[in-house]
Amino acid sequence: MPTIAIIDGVRIVIHLKDHLPPHLHAMFAGHEAQISIATGDTLNGSLPPAKAKAVKAWLTSHREQVAYIWVEIREGRYSGGQIT
Repeated sequence: MPTIAIIDGVRIVIHLKDHLPPHLHAMFAGHEAQISIATGDTLNGSLPPAKAKAVKAWLTSHREQVAYIWVEIREGRYSGGQIT
């Protein structure tokens, strides 16, 4: 489960061979949320409101890159690194 970014202390990961729809996992201080890459909607779980807002703002500006990385991770081609 590669970490693709850390946003305001929230670790953003995508699981290898994860299920559809394309989503990321955002983890912070015992909280975890699954967030749709396409829409930014929370699919499951929760984050503190300020952290959720920061992650959604980041996702809005990096959506295309995150979607590409999601495919690369699922296909076993991701070479690592974080989005800044």
